[in-house]
Amino acid sequence: MANDLKQELETYERLKSSALAEEGRYAVISGNDVLGIYADYEDALKIGYEKCGLDKRFLVKKIQAVEPINSYSRDLCLT
Repeated sequence: MANDLKQELETYERLKSSALAEEGRYAVISGNDVLGIYADYEDALKIGYEKCGLDKRFLVKKIQAVEPINSYSRDLCLT
């Protein structure tokens, strides 16, 4: 399960420097192929399903020069 989108993420990393001209937009990637770049996440997701259906995996990834760091903790205090 952890490697389900490994190929798509590798494709993104390989093409990232040339895609930075489109920073802030969303790339749709399936395998080694970039299926398109779209202004809105919703448009990119729609195209991904139109081109790949439910049987073929794809990734919708925001093009960013610097990836945000997300931190999560199991130790939450809710008092």
